[in-house]
Amino acid sequence: MDRFSKDGKMIIPLRERKKGTTASDEQDVRYVVTDAYCPNGCSIIDNDNIIHGSAGLRFKFKREGMEGEFILSAIEGDFEKIVLSGELADGVKDELYCPYCGVIFAKLVNCSCQPDADMVVFGLTEKLDFNNAIAFCNVTGCTNGTFIKSEDVIRHMRLGGY
Repeated sequence: MDRFSKDGKMIIPLRERKKGTTASDEQDVRYVVTDAYCPNGCSIIDNDNIIHGSAGLRFKFKREGMEGEFILSAIEGDFEKIVLSGELADGVKDELYCPYCGVIFAKLVNCSCQPDADMVVFGLTEKLDFNNAIAFCNVTGCTNGTFIKSEDVIRHMRLGGY
């Protein structure tokens, strides 16, 4: 695994492989986000920061005493991030914003990992449609931090999983 991007930014894996996952499991086809938008329609695809061969997703984060930006892998099940500024902390919730227009990302439901956690969404189309969006937890390191189609989150919530 590369520890640094081509321009010298450190790539920080924040979560190790899940127990029971084998290298062959990780070779299976995964969903790769190629179009992603903030609630105002700004593209958050970052072609300057590549993780595992795919353009990353750029987010701004804030919490008390800390703010910064990071790139999230656009590959389903990949927890890797490139921290551009600030510091992410495992187990800590951050509010997520568009790095271009500053709008906060919409919250779909609460996440079960901790009382104040949220499943936030970004759209796969310029106009936010919760049926065509991706959700993930805004707590760094949460196993729900991987991409989940928002329709699957809503279905799971109705079945009592959240």
